[in-house]
Amino acid sequence: MPDANPEGATGMPAAAGDGTQVSGGPATSGAPVPTDGAVKPVQVAPDVPSGADAARDAELARKVTPLVDAFINGEPRLTPDGKRVLFVSNRDGLPQVYVADARRPDAPAKRLFESNERVSQLTLTPDGRTLVFLSDTGSDENWSIWKVGMDGSAPVELTPGEKLNRDNALLPDLAPDTVYCSARPMNAAETTVYAVPLAGGASRAVYRDDIPGFLTDVSRDGTAGLFLRYPSRSDNALLRVDLASGETRQLYPREGKVAIFDARFSPDRKRVFVATDGGGEQALLLALDAESGEEKARYVEASPATGLINSIEVSKEGGLVALGVAAGSHSEVRLVEARTLKPRARVALPLGEGTVGRFSEDGRRLTVAWSTPTTPGDVWMVDTKTGKVSPLRREARPSLKQVPAIDVSITHVRAHDGLELPVNVYLPKQRTGKLPVIVSYHGGPAGSSQVRWSPATAFFLSQGYAWVEPNVRGSDGFGRAFEEADNGPARLAAFKDIETTGRWVASQPWADPDRVIVYGGSYGGYTVLVGLTRMPDLWRAGVDLFGVANVKTLMATTSGFIREILTVEFGDPDKDAAFLESISPIKDVDRIVDPLFVYAGANDPRVPRSESDLIVRALRERKVPVEYMVAENEGHSLTRRENQVEFLSRVARFLEAHAGPSSKAEARE
Repeated sequence: MPDANPEGATGMPAAAGDGTQVSGGPATSGAPVPTDGAVKPVQVAPDVPSGADAARDAELARKVTPLVDAFINGEPRLTPDGKRVLFVSNRDGLPQVYVADARRPDAPAKRLFESNERVSQLTLTPDGRTLVFLSDTGSDENWSIWKVGMDGSAPVELTPGEKLNRDNALLPDLAPDTVYCSARPMNAAETTVYAVPLAGGASRAVYRDDIPGFLTDVSRDGTAGLFLRYPSRSDNALLRVDLASGETRQLYPREGKVAIFDARFSPDRKRVFVATDGGGEQALLLALDAESGEEKARYVEASPATGLINSIEVSKEGGLVALGVAAGSHSEVRLVEARTLKPRARVALPLGEGTVGRFSEDGRRLTVAWSTPTTPGDVWMVDTKTGKVSPLRREARPSLKQVPAIDVSITHVRAHDGLELPVNVYLPKQRTGKLPVIVSYHGGPAGSSQVRWSPATAFFLSQGYAWVEPNVRGSDGFGRAFEEADNGPARLAAFKDIETTGRWVASQPWADPDRVIVYGGSYGGYTVLVGLTRMPDLWRAGVDLFGVANVKTLMATTSGFIREILTVEFGDPDKDAAFLESISPIKDVDRIVDPLFVYAGANDPRVPRSESDLIVRALRERKVPVEYMVAENEGHSLTRRENQVEFLSRVARFLEAHAGPSSKAEARE
């Protein structure tokens, strides 16, 4: 599942399921794992379109391609002299590193080096001569640490040999001879902190923890690290680790259960900044004494009161802290004084989704990445004195002319028990009659749908669909109680939310109630299967990207880290076996009557391909219309341009055939 790990802790965005992310983030090998200790299950063959289907796919691909080619820029980093900007872009079909003049947004960008695999997590050495980054193979999330000269010399792998699910690489700028990271074998939950020589050589294990965790920061002098213990999403602890001896001290909390989303040292190592909910409903930034853990200052996010601070960036000079705020259905950025944690300048960004990047060396500028429903993700610069935002890149994307004018709104739907469920609605401005609707449910489970740019949304809007994204209970960014409201047996209440939001969509004046399609990836794919099995009369068709068919087999085949998190979310595989079986869509697969499109990545470590095989096999046996696409060079992702184009083209053709304008009853005859 895409976002079981905290983005603030790893800095790695999860796979979006619709191809919108520039990069992906940590977790196993996607090979099917035996669930009974015996023979591996036989893989189900994917479908290969031919004849009229292949011809229609080619026609639709010509409409899809311009929107996929409206590339995304992200992860902006200024060089130490501030003259150039490094960023990750998918303009050549795969997330790669580019460099450009930071003073001229219209200057051409140059690809730094050639690679056939995606890259992420850019870190520069203090002299600006060497770039450290992460890359995996076939999107399998076995991230390895690499370095490359800024002169474009050949990349060098610093962590060859054992495949590990590594988190972001941290390079202390006053001791830049060693890179630090946390990592684990894909099938394990235990986490180890490693010291990796920048010059090459064997890595050294610094600290081992028997539960999942992440190294979130290293002090500038390379003597101490911050390690976030992560037994569950809402029960975390922050440890300070001596990077020489491996000795630890718990800094926060002193008691109780809290969620921690990120933690960073101050430049002088005297303070630690912690983003947390404090065990309550409000987002907090705490400044703690780095030795004792005593609280020195506090910032309370008041608007929105139930958002969460998911990332922290601290300036080396200028005394500033930047905060990324997940404000439920959108993102925001804050600037606060490092000493008092009082607000500095207001950063005014349009309604959308984004992340904070890095401060310039003097703290006068901050980079951010941002997107809106009509503008692909791009890189920007914030003047930290005034809060004024200006573009770091200004590049033509002529294909955006194909995106229709969009009405975007955030509304609320009342659940069966009175809980308000936020819903993002995207409608073509120029619309007539009732529209077919794609109802897209996010992954997680504790993820959220934020208003943003998505090639999938833009494409289907251009084809005359409406697009709706409910944030049902269990979504994050709406408060601790809302996020925990689907844990364990309360999962059944979240199922009711699926029905409530789906029936609300069908009742809208702009919606064709006979053409409502349920769509989602990862946990959202599980949601698709839940919807099709428990409320089959509501939907006309479904689109399932790497969804969970059997919770019990998922627990046996997913990565060790994800398994630990899902034990809290769903239940213990042994103690709660009956409940897990009862909420597994495969148990009720005979109730699926709606046509289903299924996508899987062959190397998926989070929801292995075997889960998709299960549902496809069951539907083929019952002669329910199903089409199966498997990408051999993807994991829990749709990263590569050619796969995004193929997926969207095939889904559009599939929905034309099975969710066309004829009545639902006629379609099933």
